[in-house]
Amino acid sequence: MISHADRTSHGQTRFAVALDCAELGVWDADLVNNACYYSPSWKRMLGYGDDELRDHPDLWLDFIHPDDRERALASGDSHLEGEAESVECEFRLRHRSGRWIWVLDRGKVVERNAAGRPTRMIGVQTDITAQKEAAARLALLNQRIELALDASGIGLWSYETETGRTSWDARMREIYGLGPGPEEVPQGTWHARLHPDDAAAAEAAASALLAEGTPVRMTYRILRPDGAVRHIFALSRLVHPPHQPPLVVGSIWDVSEQVEVSDKLAAEKERLRVILRSIGDAVIATDAEDAITFANPAAERLLLAEQADLLGRRTADVLPLRQERTGVLLPPSAPLACAERRTTERDEPALFERRDGERRVMRDTASPLYDAAGAVVGTVLIVQDVTREQARQRELAHLARHDGLTDLLNRSSFDKALARAVEDPAKRAGLALLYVDLDRFKMVNDTAGHAAGDALLKLVAKAMAAVLPAGAKIARLGGDEFAVLMEASGPDAAYRAGGDVVKAVGSQQLSWGGRVHGVGASVGIVLLADAGPDPLTALSLADAACYASKSRGRNKVSLHDPAGGAAAGGFAEVRAASELLQALKENRLRLFGQEIRDLSDPARRSRRIEVLARLAGVDGSLIMPGTFIPAAERFDLMGVLDRRVIRQSLDILAGLRPASEAPVLSINLSAMSLSDPELWSFVEAQLGETGQPAERLCFEITETAAVNNFAAAERFVRDARRAGCRVSLDDFGAGLSSFGYLRRFPVDGIKIDGAFVQDVARNGLDQAICAAVGTIARELGVEVVAERVPDAEGVELLRARGIGFGQRLYLHRPEPLAWLLDRVGAAARRLG
Repeated sequence: MISHADRTSHGQTRFAVALDCAELGVWDADLVNNACYYSPSWKRMLGYGDDELRDHPDLWLDFIHPDDRERALASGDSHLEGEAESVECEFRLRHRSGRWIWVLDRGKVVERNAAGRPTRMIGVQTDITAQKEAAARLALLNQRIELALDASGIGLWSYETETGRTSWDARMREIYGLGPGPEEVPQGTWHARLHPDDAAAAEAAASALLAEGTPVRMTYRILRPDGAVRHIFALSRLVHPPHQPPLVVGSIWDVSEQVEVSDKLAAEKERLRVILRSIGDAVIATDAEDAITFANPAAERLLLAEQADLLGRRTADVLPLRQERTGVLLPPSAPLACAERRTTERDEPALFERRDGERRVMRDTASPLYDAAGAVVGTVLIVQDVTREQARQRELAHLARHDGLTDLLNRSSFDKALARAVEDPAKRAGLALLYVDLDRFKMVNDTAGHAAGDALLKLVAKAMAAVLPAGAKIARLGGDEFAVLMEASGPDAAYRAGGDVVKAVGSQQLSWGGRVHGVGASVGIVLLADAGPDPLTALSLADAACYASKSRGRNKVSLHDPAGGAAAGGFAEVRAASELLQALKENRLRLFGQEIRDLSDPARRSRRIEVLARLAGVDGSLIMPGTFIPAAERFDLMGVLDRRVIRQSLDILAGLRPASEAPVLSINLSAMSLSDPELWSFVEAQLGETGQPAERLCFEITETAAVNNFAAAERFVRDARRAGCRVSLDDFGAGLSSFGYLRRFPVDGIKIDGAFVQDVARNGLDQAICAAVGTIARELGVEVVAERVPDAEGVELLRARGIGFGQRLYLHRPEPLAWLLDRVGAAARRLG
């Protein structure tokens, strides 16, 4: 018989062999004795032998990448403090060869003492270097695809045949003139925008696609909401995804400019054809020896000579043509056509200087003349004056590359120039990118009108061109934003150029409507040598530096610090804002809830819950608000985020049964949302659509928020409370305007800022502040909630000072909102 101990030993041996074969690095931490065991496979993962490394608790920290250290430690601390169910973190470890390998560290507390404190943790570290490299390559590929789509101007759409759901991407909405908005659009949008003259053909093609699967490839016109007619080239087909209903996918290009140019060229060709038919072009006939035998009136006008004076002379003498770019004399076409017995036409127009000194651009064609026996007896030379046509083409080419208002380069041309500049390290060296954003320009537009704004933009463009080097590429990116690509010997030279721009722009004054208007400029600079080979990164870094200039008081110049200064932080916010928009677009907003407990019975479940926003990362991890809220505030995205939170919260409430058991949800409102005159209309509409009573909502106003439209904020508070919603003043005491808010906004509750609560058991001043707020609340007849309640002692102190409610991890840890509401509803049903 095999004993239990032997079976256990054999089992442990097999488990160790399995872990070793799986190449998993195991660590076993004794938290009491401050010791840690590292398996041989863990050491081999780093390139070491089984006995080459001595086990000690911080051995793994000797190998961790400096940039990952704090995050890895925070993951362990979060688990030990009970904030996370387990340790899970990705970081880099230094291999013996000197390279960095990525590992996935997962672990968990497996033993606790009688007091519930952790005494032992076990975990596994897995080498995920290959996965990370593959993910990086995939991300790069996705960026390239997105860049290609963006540069090509293609709009993408899809139609679900079973549900009727129609989705348009942002470029599709832009082409149709709809502006930013949700990806899903009403089904009738495409039909409603068809040009009446093209609607029948387009809808017939769509019907054939749905009924017979016939792909669509056609051009039709649409009517945008502003009345503009645009020409669209459309491609679409019916696809059959595995195990899914058929799906129609398509793409469109706005070919209006191409159609316009094509129409102009067609008209020009028709004009030339008519001219040729009426012998409007110069027609010259020669004999086999290239002596002129005939010249029509058009040729006489061209050559400034009568036909009698031209007869017998050679075409090379009376019509010397030169290459337009070099001025080199070209061989005459007539003798060449005779020699080769075929029609000859020059590949490029040629330059002709007339007797009066005027230069003309000519295109000549020579065709041989045959007698009855087939012998060449001469040529017919047709000479077209294409000077005007060439000028028109150059003008169109110029318009395609330049901004129509300022005549600076447009965004497309500048993007191409920047891409060429950054693709080669040798070209990047010695170049600087300046991002210029005008200050107070909106004020001019709002007070004097857009015509005055346009005039001021022209002045600014001329002023910038006057102070920048002659070789600088200056572009208007759009609105009041400009960019400059210029040579700079170093940061000092680039900084001086930025200062010159600030001075030049600030000195411009526009007299308009009896008033003098002016603007300032904030400039951000990045040296392309510091920006790398990605033009979008370079622009983002320069934009971030420009934002740093604005944050320093405007009319300033800021240089991107590659070591990670303010501008680098701004770039991080640019990326965070982009990630937030993408997450909202992909419905990756996750709502959590934290109960607001009654301090008289803090262990009891509460029906009052504060809604907390998180984002789900593409890898499934949760992104906390400290990462994306600052970016949302900077880039004016808080209104979008707040509305999404309100809508999603009400949707979750609507899914509960029965509705009477649903608790009150507290939703934080940003200053941007509170200042929005349309906010209550939105809330009211959402309440109506979801069928939820207003009493289910409590809006928390952060008193430190900089409300810029108090009239709108006051109207919202009044309308919300009148409808039955509650309003609470959050973070009370954190700013200087707490009591001013109390006078301005009638509220139902006050939340004491956690800074006065978290150390209340040891700080007499905090105790006095909490007691004072409790007294104020009783005088106003409102309730008080304390944030960051630390422990049981804090609960007793707060309750003794008249504080009725509290919240923090000690009282309740945030949970997914839907789960929490189900649990609270179940508890309510049991009590009922």
